[in-house]
Amino acid sequence: MSLSITLLNALSGMTTNQTALSVTSSNIANVNTPEYSRKVHEQQNRIIGGVGAGVETAQITRKVDEFLQKDFFKEITVLAKADVRKDFFARTQELFGSPGNNNSLGNVITDLATALEDVASSPELAANRFTAVAEANQMAVRVQDMADQIQALRSQADREIAAGVDDINDELANIATLNVEISQNNAKGLPTGDLEDSRDRSIKIIADYLDVTKITSSDGQITLMSEDGRMLVGGSTASTISYTPSPTMTASQSYPATISGIYINGGASPPASADITGSLTNGRLAGLVEMRDDTLPAMTEQLDQLAATMRDELNRVHNRGANTPFGSGQAAGDAAAMYGTRIFGGAGDAITLGSDVTLQILDANGDPATTPLTIAAGATTVGAVTTAIDTYLDTGIDFGEAALVSDRLEIKLESGYRLAILDNGPAADGGDSTVTYGGNDYLGFSNFFGLNNMFDTPELTTGLPAMENQGTQTGISSTMEIRADLLSNPENLSRGMLRGTSPNFTLGAGDNEIAQQLAEAFSANQNYAAVTNGPPSTTTTFSGYAGTILSFNAASASDAEATYTFQSSFFETLELKMRSETGVNLDEELANMVVFQNAYNASARVVQTVDELFDVLLSIA
Repeated sequence: MSLSITLLNALSGMTTNQTALSVTSSNIANVNTPEYSRKVHEQQNRIIGGVGAGVETAQITRKVDEFLQKDFFKEITVLAKADVRKDFFARTQELFGSPGNNNSLGNVITDLATALEDVASSPELAANRFTAVAEANQMAVRVQDMADQIQALRSQADREIAAGVDDINDELANIATLNVEISQNNAKGLPTGDLEDSRDRSIKIIADYLDVTKITSSDGQITLMSEDGRMLVGGSTASTISYTPSPTMTASQSYPATISGIYINGGASPPASADITGSLTNGRLAGLVEMRDDTLPAMTEQLDQLAATMRDELNRVHNRGANTPFGSGQAAGDAAAMYGTRIFGGAGDAITLGSDVTLQILDANGDPATTPLTIAAGATTVGAVTTAIDTYLDTGIDFGEAALVSDRLEIKLESGYRLAILDNGPAADGGDSTVTYGGNDYLGFSNFFGLNNMFDTPELTTGLPAMENQGTQTGISSTMEIRADLLSNPENLSRGMLRGTSPNFTLGAGDNEIAQQLAEAFSANQNYAAVTNGPPSTTTTFSGYAGTILSFNAASASDAEATYTFQSSFFETLELKMRSETGVNLDEELANMVVFQNAYNASARVVQTVDELFDVLLSIA
């Protein structure tokens, strides 16, 4: 072998080992860098003209197990959804409280029941009435607050979806750019490991939001697909994901009716076919959509059902009572003493009374101010009933007037008078008369019209009264309120009912029958329908259903926590295995450094020897 070939071999050894040392030093420097994959220097013998001419760098590759990495990305997606569920359930747990918590909804309902029992015990004490009305208001405010906070959580989930879509778009664009750079480096024979690490970091961020599949081509570029097979990135082309968050969130909003879908390449007016919302099963986006569209609305539905049941049952009893507001006059600006919440199609709407109904005008002492009116059982119309009441109020003495105002029964009374209503229905129905209207039966004449309610629940979307078989019930828990004149004047709280026989009716200050029935309503069982993504159907008390809501949420929160703990442990195990495969082993790198250093020194020694031989040859010449 000639000296020139020997020199060439030695120089190639120095160059190749220098490159190997550079790769090793980079590995050592990044030993603590997150998501850095170990780079491996691969070398091969160099042949020129069929003759060995030393050594050269074949390629610098990453030490990555593609199959393990695929599982790793998949588990990121699963863990992200579990994390979302754990986080949101923890916040609803704070909202609903835990079993035994004095601030729980069940305890607030119990406090109201206790206050009404005190009214029943001493109906003549004003302090008891004030306390009962205050507790009723506190209960309504608590229900409202819980309902509003649920919508606030939905709004937060909606904002996080929008932020996640922005993150995904940024990373998709980055992957497309890196695809081009990696392809160019491969064509030039340049290392691509660090670029691939950067690309994997972008994939990891995207995998946190949605399930993806990576396909690698021969030139090093990747195609990234969504879980339903849509292309997210293909070579240098990145798709665009669009989402329009809702400026406000109410219980009446739902996907896809009023909440935007998540679209891939949807354009300015995205078609339904571009919507991927329904195909999301894992990832942060799937978890957020599930909380916003399923779990949190189910909680609202539970609160709505509790609010509607309490409203209907307590109003039915309260309407039996005679403590209706005193009149303040019949002028246009005077408030109605009684303004119904039932909205009719017009005066001609047909109704049927199952039993006679007695109306009695009372003075300030609770004594009859005139003879009573009896509306006979049988078929009639809303207009006929209104006319009968109006005529009664203006017989000899002008006590007031009755009219249909905005298709609701309005009764105005002169100052110092109130109107009491007594049904003559069967004892099994609490004495309520059955009113048939629109194919439905309602108990209680006053309750049917909604003349003396305890609680109102304005319809969420329009503000119109929502009551039994009237108005959209969705979201009424966030509108539940005690009737305004009760709040301002607890004297109007129903405590007793008309006593005596016609025409000698009276209302005694110490009468507690209605107050007792209100208190007893809290121990009566009611039927609650099953809620999708919520508790099954059940029969229990008001506070019992509040406890059911709390318990179901607590169980769901516990399940979410357990799922997250399991997935987190599994992820940590997989991540450790991933790091052991792809991460830098400092001992191994230090050992390699010694090997490459010795090889470099040996090649350098050969160069020195050849140099000495050349000097000898030159001296001979």
